Amino acid sequence: MSSPRLRVQFETLFEHYQGQDCGVQLEEITEILFCTRRNARIVLNKMEEEGWIEWHPAPGRGKLSELIFKRSRSDVSETLARRYLEEGKLGQALKVLDKDTAKLAQVVESYLGVQHQEGLQVIRLPYYRPLSMLNPTKLVRRSEQHIIRQVFSGLTRLDENEKLQPDLAHSWDRLSATHWRFYLRPAVRFHNGDLLTPETVIASLSKLKQKPLFSHINDIQITGHNTIDIMLDRADYHLPLLLSESCAKVLLPENARGDDYDQFPIGTGPYRVTQNDDKRLILRAFDNYFGFRPLLDCVEVWVIDDVHSTMVFPSISNPIKPKTGTFSDDVELDPGCTYLLLNRKSGLAKSNDWASYFSQRLGALNLYQQLPQDKIVELGVLPAHGLKPGWYHHTRQGSYTSPPSYRKVTIAYHGQHPMFPTLVKCIETLLKQDNLEVELIKYDLEAPNIEDIDIWVKPMGIANNRDDALAGWLLNYSDISLLSKNEDFEFWTKVVEQWQSEENSNFPAKDLGKSLVEKMQIIPMFHCWLGVSKDQCGSLQNAKCNALGWFDFSQVWVKPNQNEG
Repeated sequence: MSSPRLRVQFETLFEHYQGQDCGVQLEEITEILFCTRRNARIVLNKMEEEGWIEWHPAPGRGKLSELIFKRSRSDVSETLARRYLEEGKLGQALKVLDKDTAKLAQVVESYLGVQHQEGLQVIRLPYYRPLSMLNPTKLVRRSEQHIIRQVFSGLTRLDENEKLQPDLAHSWDRLSATHWRFYLRPAVRFHNGDLLTPETVIASLSKLKQKPLFSHINDIQITGHNTIDIMLDRADYHLPLLLSESCAKVLLPENARGDDYDQFPIGTGPYRVTQNDDKRLILRAFDNYFGFRPLLDCVEVWVIDDVHSTMVFPSISNPIKPKTGTFSDDVELDPGCTYLLLNRKSGLAKSNDWASYFSQRLGALNLYQQLPQDKIVELGVLPAHGLKPGWYHHTRQGSYTSPPSYRKVTIAYHGQHPMFPTLVKCIETLLKQDNLEVELIKYDLEAPNIEDIDIWVKPMGIANNRDDALAGWLLNYSDISLLSKNEDFEFWTKVVEQWQSEENSNFPAKDLGKSLVEKMQIIPMFHCWLGVSKDQCGSLQNAKCNALGWFDFSQVWVKPNQNEG
């Protein structure tokens, strides 16, 4: 890529000659650019290579060479800005446009949003970090969960209305409360062409036994052509629903996976991964998908550099964020919340006095008052009074008291989360006002030495708005089991198991959420606004925001402009 200095030198020449083609001597160029004859020739040759000028040197001294401008100053700036944008360097793009956000918006919109490439429908979406962990059997964050649902399939799935639907299994029967039979679709293929077999399905599902939510799976057997039976140790009337969880997706056999499978997974879903690096993730429609082939041919998620990522809105038609913190009526709140997970097993909060102190001192309203106003607007957060919006659950421990003693408080948080670095600084401020020492532990994917953590800043990241989504969150990826008292977690697990054992029962989500707060296991922090609204969708149809803050790529399409052609 041409250097910013070369652009400045071009602009200097362009302004000097007012963009007019002319005859000049090389000495004149050296005076304008303050350089030697040799450097002037190098600079002019580089500009010609970039296609900005034509330079026709005349032989001999004293003769006029011909300088022809092929690009304007703004053309060159915008071209450079586009190149920086392709590398995710929004700050550099803004700089070459003289920090003109209006010009940047035009350049960004020419690259992001809905595009048409060689007859294909392509959508480019901005995001603030790479999406490098796409293995559903490992720890994944909320946005990765969404991508996983585009790449993989499970026996069942939830549709855009959060209703249970067939997926790899086209039908199923409950033979008893502890015996389920699933009928697999024939001729399903992975993205690499391998045939999906019942043995592959069993190999994936058998790994689920290691997770508390599926620990009651006893055995899985092939009982007929494309038919598998799942036998359980205890009654579960909701097994098909639980099998729609991200961790229950069916993976390629281990011996067929490459070393980079986490980053380049191969599934049977509507999209396949063709590129995934620190600049962008590219998903292409899988032509041999067993369901309806997606209408959107390609989805590109562009990584925007950290410092300037907050300028970019996850919008399809208007990716530059408005200056005011306005939210459309169509944008919904996150169905969960961010929260503080207290270490009731081995941390300071093992003591009820400390747990009570943390619960009162670090309540949502106290921290909300500490947040900078620009962050509140930028992130769109509201205080949470319970795990889900509209819930009001608080501890019964009374008003704020001083800390039981003067100790060091260890706080762990995910460094790449857009809100957590600011939030932990607010927590640190409040605790230091009480003369407590604070140690902050920043991590990328997995927190180290969990037993030494006193407070863990966490997002819920639940994948849908259903109350029973709390079952998968609690038992699969909340990490509450690691920091809770054994008797408490056993009680919450029994709540889930009781629901599983009852046919047509409603999940006791509020009771569970209330217990988690009253037992001072978690402190709800904030709810945030999610995803795109209708006025940001442009010509994209069916872009309904889901609980993960994205929309189902396989269900959207681009309405043609009737004025085209």
